[in-house]
Amino acid sequence: MKKILIAGRPYSNGGDFLIYDRMVRMLKKTYPEAAVELSLDNDAQFQIEELNKYDAIVTGGGGAQFAEAYVRTSFFYQHIDEITTPVHYMGTGLYGADGEDATLYGYPYSDEMIAYFNKVVEQGGQLASRDWTVDTILRNSGVKGVIMAGCPAWYNLELLEKPEDDAVFQDSFAGRKVKTIAVSNHGLTKNAHDHGKKLAQIEGLIEFLQGRFPGAKVFLTFNDGYVTKYSKNYNLMLKDWAQEHGVTCVDLSGDAEKFKALNQIDMHVGFRVHTHIYCVSRMIPSLLIEEDIRGYGMNETLCLPHITAYAEHSKPDDFVANPYLTAQLTVLLEQMETQGRLDYGDVFRIIRKCYQTGMKTWLENVLK
Repeated sequence: MKKILIAGRPYSNGGDFLIYDRMVRMLKKTYPEAAVELSLDNDAQFQIEELNKYDAIVTGGGGAQFAEAYVRTSFFYQHIDEITTPVHYMGTGLYGADGEDATLYGYPYSDEMIAYFNKVVEQGGQLASRDWTVDTILRNSGVKGVIMAGCPAWYNLELLEKPEDDAVFQDSFAGRKVKTIAVSNHGLTKNAHDHGKKLAQIEGLIEFLQGRFPGAKVFLTFNDGYVTKYSKNYNLMLKDWAQEHGVTCVDLSGDAEKFKALNQIDMHVGFRVHTHIYCVSRMIPSLLIEEDIRGYGMNETLCLPHITAYAEHSKPDDFVANPYLTAQLTVLLEQMETQGRLDYGDVFRIIRKCYQTGMKTWLENVLK
């Protein structure tokens, strides 16, 4: 029996657990006779002899995956010359920066990092990018054999297997009665100096949506939970404010199953990439407010509008709130309601195409 090891370091972010959950499902569907094992120990120290007994190793995923410091601390980077089993990276992304040309074509990867990923490919592994923006940066940096397979969390197999003429694909926001809205919290809240500005922004967003959809129930989601290393104060202050304003708080940390709390919502508006991804994977209307290149790349790839948390010409690491956020949302929501702008069946067709042209190729090569 063939053996596949999936290894990752997701910590608490529910979005990362969603990635691995859907990766396991896809590998089991592709290789029903294989044994698929999952190791999500953040401090795992593998035995080389044991690793080399597997037929394939799958790793990667997460927004910080391609931050060099993150990769350099991984077991696979440190022992790639000793590992004979092919290592396959999936969902490779970027942390930080923006979507401007200076980032796409001037991102400063070290020669050592480029050499490492080229070695992964030369030794029979694969490097799958999360979106076309990341794909552009990797290719421009000299990394060979990149496959744009998309984020594994895009791929809801239940929906992917439905015929395209199924009624669910005809769904549109136009004429929809919005009774339940999910708002996801900011993802970039490590800088305590920005907490006040970001709290004001998301509180204003919730009040805008409550006014725009009177009587709608609002859920506020926290992908990392409430008590986190850097963002505890932001999270707890936001949670207290939300509860005082009739908003239900939902903890999505540590378990992909928690995302099922979103199954019955009518729309999502917010800052967290994987809350957004979960919604579009079920064709639930979702507007992602970009905090950095992760959001930019996702909206760019899925042909969704670029709405930023930060003001034009400012940078995410020097936060200035976008003063036009509610004006942008007002116009966009009206266009969606009156003329059906942003058919999420069309968005899902992009996901389906990426599955057929990228992810299935990557999956089929895992045990090639």
